[in-house]
Amino acid sequence: MYYADIHCHMLYGVDDGARDRREMLQMLEKSYNDNVRVLCVTPHFAPGNFGNNAAKAREVFEELREYAALKHPDMRLFMGNELFYRKGAAAWIDDGHCKTLGNSFCVLVDFREDASREMISEGLHRILTAGYRPVLAHLERYRDIFRGGLGLIRSFKVDGVLLQADSGSFLGDFGFSVRRRANKLVRAGLLDVISSDAHRVDSRHTNLKECCSLITKKYGEEVASKLFWSNAIRILGINSEE
Repeated sequence: MYYADIHCHMLYGVDDGARDRREMLQMLEKSYNDNVRVLCVTPHFAPGNFGNNAAKAREVFEELREYAALKHPDMRLFMGNELFYRKGAAAWIDDGHCKTLGNSFCVLVDFREDASREMISEGLHRILTAGYRPVLAHLERYRDIFRGGLGLIRSFKVDGVLLQADSGSFLGDFGFSVRRRANKLVRAGLLDVISSDAHRVDSRHTNLKECCSLITKKYGEEVASKLFWSNAIRILGINSEE
């Protein structure tokens, strides 16, 4: 089975992901060997933390794309951003500094892990109102939105928000509580996509194959196929027959 990864920090020198070109290429090779054939790199867009890294990210992405075209022509590469939400963030998407996922209207959005349910709800609503479809990054790690059950998350789905979880969460990388919340989302049929959120070659690395094996055993091949492939390529606007 092949995988589509729409959340990773592979571009070097633009955020807290790959530290240099060598590590970036090592991460790509690891991803390819993990059966990833569609990859959307998503450097953080958080000017308060990393400055406006849009131009640098585009430059490094071209390096990665050129390398992949030579070494792995069967691998499709896209670029987006992981938008760290703050008021007015939609303007960064409008002006093109923060990229949507591929050429879609979907934008990967994250918040502080201790963000309140009110802040997350308001942020997602503002992104929707601006005409974009939020993909809420690693929602299993936001404790407050699970307060009182899954009702708030269900309302996000009704509004059109897409929900992404990190593969490492299912493997215990973020602790028991996060793993339990991640599995609860799958059992409830709320999750749209599982991505690596890979940052380095030696830690928080690509582990989609291992995670997919676990999900398949627990929930079946049909569920795994949607979470690791078909929903992700739909987000990117790829025809499943291409």
